[in-house]
Amino acid sequence: MPRKSTGKVTADQIALFNQGDTFEAPNAFRKPVQVIHSMPRTHLSLVQRKLANAWLKNATDSLADKDGMWTINTARLAEDIGFDSNNRAYLVDAARALMSVIFEWDVISPEVKRNQVWKASVLFPEVEIRPDMIRYQISRQVLEQVLSPEMYALIDLNILKRFRRASSLALYEHCLRFERIKRTTEVEWNLFRDIILGDGSDAKSYKEYKVFKDKVLKLTIAEINALSDITVELQETKIGRRVHALWFTVTKVQPNQVEPIDDAAGQHLVAEMVALGLMQSEARQLVGKYTQAEISGALSYTNIRMKDQKSAKLANPAAYFRRALSGRWAATETATAPGRVNSKKQDAGPDIAALYRVEQIKEASRYFEELNPEDQKLLVEEYNQMDIAPSLKIKGSKPGKAVQTRFYGWLALRTWGEPKPEELLRFAQQILASSRS
Repeated sequence: MPRKSTGKVTADQIALFNQGDTFEAPNAFRKPVQVIHSMPRTHLSLVQRKLANAWLKNATDSLADKDGMWTINTARLAEDIGFDSNNRAYLVDAARALMSVIFEWDVISPEVKRNQVWKASVLFPEVEIRPDMIRYQISRQVLEQVLSPEMYALIDLNILKRFRRASSLALYEHCLRFERIKRTTEVEWNLFRDIILGDGSDAKSYKEYKVFKDKVLKLTIAEINALSDITVELQETKIGRRVHALWFTVTKVQPNQVEPIDDAAGQHLVAEMVALGLMQSEARQLVGKYTQAEISGALSYTNIRMKDQKSAKLANPAAYFRRALSGRWAATETATAPGRVNSKKQDAGPDIAALYRVEQIKEASRYFEELNPEDQKLLVEEYNQMDIAPSLKIKGSKPGKAVQTRFYGWLALRTWGEPKPEELLRFAQQILASSRS
């Protein structure tokens, strides 16, 4: 069924894209830096950014017709961008709106910085939309670079499918262009804000750097590091005490040396993890992150523990599985799996336990942001069904601080369970190390 628009662009866009595409072969093209480092004069939605990349790739794979226009089948376009909704009207509306977006080209080049050159145009000046296909033209100003780029980044559409934020896609492309030299160039933070958000009202709502960093950069970086083939780390250049410019270190993620999990096996593993209590979107991410042997081992390890009648009943199989997987218990432990810990008897002391809970609440917030909207709604519904005071239930889109703290505290316990003594010990050692540095 087509999704009804809620008027909230981000939520709708997240729901439109398949989160499980981790088994496809690369679908890459060379994207010129002039386009990568462009600045849209208005906000570009996630679907519009994905559409633009699909159209550019299609132009590099095929020839223009006698009118200088390229054609792409609508079904193929939907597949290229991971559009798994039947609401084709939404796709058409995004394509129509993309035709009106003006871009300033290559805004971080030295010539532009010195105001020696300024170029701007619509990327797709002519678009023709039919029920089964789309024809489009590419701006004359960047056409040569698109077809025969001298400097470019190799963009894989299958990786772009995974992103659920438009800013993540924009930052990913920016950093990937510098992957070989392992660091990006410096860009003034407000210019960089306009590059990844568009030079419009969305960007101008982040007038303070600390707000832009907390509300956009942190979430964007977390998504790139979780879902892409690179990891990035924010670096800041300050003048006095104020942040003036940004740059990023870029590290290529080394692929597993084992055979990738095929689609059938991956779906089977996802089903087993969901049966333990994991959210489906999380299970799909784990299939892309761990090997088949690692996941299968952790599942077997957890199932053995659940059937162990000599031990106390496993209160949270999903949390136990997560620890078994991340800790490689199946490969490193042969004794009976550690049981649940009574936090009142932990030796770390109440202060360390309280600080650990604070960090877990922050981590739960980041974890919740990575889930798709359907799973988020299920968690909220499960939380609201608990026997808690009405004032602590989530009733609107902007719950108060007390409600957020209560919800994320519950989510942390639901997701990871009670902390083990060794986890509290490591946490205490980290605090001690940071206090000495």
